[in-house]
Amino acid sequence: MLGQLQPEALGWLLIDEAGQALPQAAVGALMRTRRAVVVGDPMQIEPVVVLPDILTQAICRTYCVDPDRFNAPSASVQTLADSATRYIAEFAGKQGSRTVGVPLLVHRRCTEPMFGISNAVAYEHLMVHGTPARASPVRDLLGPSRWFDVKGGGGDKWCPEEGEMVLELLKSLRQLNTPPDLYIITPFVIVQENLRGIVQQSGILNVWTDDARAWAYSRIGTVHTVQGREAEAVILVLGAPAAHQTGARNWAGGRPNILNVAVTRAREALYVIGNRKLWREAGVFRALDARLH
Repeated sequence: MLGQLQPEALGWLLIDEAGQALPQAAVGALMRTRRAVVVGDPMQIEPVVVLPDILTQAICRTYCVDPDRFNAPSASVQTLADSATRYIAEFAGKQGSRTVGVPLLVHRRCTEPMFGISNAVAYEHLMVHGTPARASPVRDLLGPSRWFDVKGGGGDKWCPEEGEMVLELLKSLRQLNTPPDLYIITPFVIVQENLRGIVQQSGILNVWTDDARAWAYSRIGTVHTVQGREAEAVILVLGAPAAHQTGARNWAGGRPNILNVAVTRAREALYVIGNRKLWREAGVFRALDARLH
């Protein structure tokens, strides 16, 4: 879009959420600035690529580009900035060592247990907790963070019993005079769509808003849609309630990214809804099971 702008014509470029940014989305801007500040976290949601890997890798090889280094989703603006900076830190982890640029290790958003979960699954317990104690109207009504063990059925990854539990929690919040600072999130799109539908149809939102649809679409979504946002509390609806849906659960728990983003959206309280026996066997969800009542 700035094709006529000469290289290094601008002074500073600030790139936020760089761990989710495709490298090719930033290269034109980087060419046209003299300095860049790149801020992001490769341990959160990776770049979303809509093309198949076999195609993007073939394009890389055609133009003599190393796909292991430059091809998303394994590569992002953040990983490339980390590899280019002269100041680095190296961390040993369960999946080998990881080299990053200037690490920001003091965490100032979440209280426990969200901080502890994130620190365990993604940062090898290296983060320092710098979040002060704060009031929470949602926590006052729903109680401390916990896991609601819901066993149910349903088609695909949607579990109607988990949806009913969400409605019960929202009913408990109706005595608030203003809409709660709350996100309802899930790893799966089909669960997102069903949650939006039942919440709108329930009429629960009428006490807070005249536009239930707008609230549902802004406050209910997948984990991918809420990266970069935060709220006082989060309800995490896991879905995939059937024993045979191990593939879906292992996809969500096979790497720390999804769970790390999900729990760290919540500043004060986290409420997890799902089949505890099945989900605690899904990779990093063991850490969630260990730290929630």
